[in-house]
Amino acid sequence: MIVFNSIKRNPIALFLCRFLVIFVVLAIPWPGVNKVYGNIFRGLVRIVFTGQTDHRGLSVEAPAADSKQPFDTRIAIVNRALKRADGSVPVRNVDVEFGWQPVALLLALILATPVSWRRRGWAVFWGLLGYHCFLLLSLDFVIWAESAEISLVTLTPFWKFFANEFKDMITGQTSLAVPVVIWMLIIFRREDRGMIFPAKLQTAA
Repeated sequence: MIVFNSIKRNPIALFLCRFLVIFVVLAIPWPGVNKVYGNIFRGLVRIVFTGQTDHRGLSVEAPAADSKQPFDTRIAIVNRALKRADGSVPVRNVDVEFGWQPVALLLALILATPVSWRRRGWAVFWGLLGYHCFLLLSLDFVIWAESAEISLVTLTPFWKFFANEFKDMITGQTSLAVPVVIWMLIIFRREDRGMIFPAKLQTAA
């Protein structure tokens, strides 16, 4: 009881407890959740990226049911301008992992924040929109960078190195940093400092 009352009096501790409970509930591998989210995300990627150009073909598929790989989406990029004598064309397979856990993290952060439910509702909307826009922009860059491997894009060694390093950086930040940054940008206002900092610290500042 003493511990519970102490948590209630500490806004940071109360937020962390709420966050942990919500995140655990959302991140539990409920049957079908990852599959449903993966299907929705792959459908969005198909809508945005699979339009044919003069030379590039692109397909988006889920991994095979018996696959042991950690990725959840395979994107096949085809250079149709370099058709070989046997009719085959160069293909570049790009395996990516954009799973449910980062979305669960973003939702848990928003829902645990002690603001009005109206603000939380709008934050969920704008947060999910912003996060998935980031994923699509990141994927657009990844596809562009990987297209250089089958001569759809021509890059000098320097720019190829830069593209690969930048690609690794943006794809490596989706699991933690991006949801946290989006949460901070969309939900906090200047007057919300009191939720985090005690009044004495604000006065001292």
